[in-house]
Amino acid sequence: MRKTAIALAAMLLLSLQAGAARAQDFRTGLSAFEAGDFASAFGNWWPMALKGDAKSQASLGFLYYSGKGAPLDYSKALLWFSRAAEAGQPTAQFFMGLLYYYGRGVKKDLGLAHAWCDIAVTNGYMDSLFCRDAIEIEMSEADKIVSDKFTSQFNATHSFRN
Repeated sequence: MRKTAIALAAMLLLSLQAGAARAQDFRTGLSAFEAGDFASAFGNWWPMALKGDAKSQASLGFLYYSGKGAPLDYSKALLWFSRAAEAGQPTAQFFMGLLYYYGRGVKKDLGLAHAWCDIAVTNGYMDSLFCRDAIEIEMSEADKIVSDKFTSQFNATHSFRN
């Protein structure tokens, strides 16, 4: 019994250290990004994004969206933002709204643009309020139905993890 308790304690310690290492690695990438070293930021975030880290996925999406540290590629931005948005990352949800609003990497869709911006607001990303409200002015009744349906389905199947 004692060996089991020691093994469990060791596993817990290793998992806590791994979580701290991921956070540190993300911050290292963020520091590189803020210093204008976008290639280093990309290299730092890439392996974490592949392992499912939503902040790193959203950050890769932004690098592809902006063409910094990666070639400008809206399809790849959509891929990474989509993964992060589905995982509950609010900045990625906001950028999903922008991609659908401008039709970058996807067919323009005001209903989905509004839905993603609304989801980001609900998830605590208040900068998305302007996006959501500006899109709403342009929406048709059909767009509103699409937005309401998508938002309801998303909220019913996802929990927010700021």
